[in-house]
Amino acid sequence: MSTPEVPGPATAAELRAATDELRDGLAGAAEAISGVVRLEPTLRNALRRLHVGSTVLLNGKGARSAADGIELHRRADVVDVHVDVVTDPTRSAAAIARDVRRALVDELATRRLRAGSVTVAVLSVER
Repeated sequence: MSTPEVPGPATAAELRAATDELRDGLAGAAEAISGVVRLEPTLRNALRRLHVGSTVLLNGKGARSAADGIELHRRADVVDVHVDVVTDPTRSAAAIARDVRRALVDELATRRLRAGSVTVAVLSVER
């Protein structure tokens, strides 16, 4: 009779991959909302990408991902999320922000995570 293996703690690379996957999923959920033009990258996320070496240089410029606009803080199964968005003028910025927030909470729930603080900042309305 063999004993089942107990998985060890996740490595830093595994944690980073899981966080990047979560960030990508949240970015996709936010971008799918009608009226969202784009997510704006935060300085912290741009620096994070440079630090972990995940920025790919294309024609001398750093590659940009929508996920750069998502900032996460995770404590076990509770995730705090902040996203900065640019909206179009077809809908109220407040309504778009509300829909983005709801989409983020729903995306966390589909991954069996609980939403902590979930904030959406509308940085500008693009005409």
